[in-house]
Amino acid sequence: MTGKRTAAKPRSPARRFESVRLEFDLRHEAIASSRIPLLRQVEALLREREVEEHESLVAIAAGLLHALSALGYRRVDHWEIEPGGWLPLPEEAHPGLVEPVGHLVRALTSERWGGLSRARRFSLRLSTPDGRRADAILRRVHREQDHTLTLELWGSVTEREIRRSVEAVRERLSVVRARVGHLGSPA
Repeated sequence: MTGKRTAAKPRSPARRFESVRLEFDLRHEAIASSRIPLLRQVEALLREREVEEHESLVAIAAGLLHALSALGYRRVDHWEIEPGGWLPLPEEAHPGLVEPVGHLVRALTSERWGGLSRARRFSLRLSTPDGRRADAILRRVHREQDHTLTLELWGSVTEREIRRSVEAVRERLSVVRARVGHLGSPA
């Protein structure tokens, strides 16, 4: 050891993009008895209502909402199903009090949401207090096959946030494959 100090390499600035599209292929049985309390509530509600054949789309939607909430996307701006159309937005609440999965749990107790269990597609838009936005489309490809998820992040998105988003989805859903489908213009 000579006592000489080496100059640290200057860090290159983080690349930012206006938008990013992430594409995920998901296994059919996306959530097998979750350890997460809110997701357990969704599972219990589905068993209670005997929604067995289609419960996986609802469970995947709950896992997706939980993943996005962990990334700061907590305000539900829009959600809809196909077939069925727009679903009622949750009642206004302080953003720190209820996460989107909690809104979903409450909504599932309403008859107006009965179509979710039969839906082929569930799409949603969530936002953060600073104006970033996440749009997601969850599709049932076929009952016996995989589901697919497209997640678009809008705002100033860094490469680190892209990695965090993929990790958050992987932690809560059974991801077979994840890929970056499109990087928007540099921000």
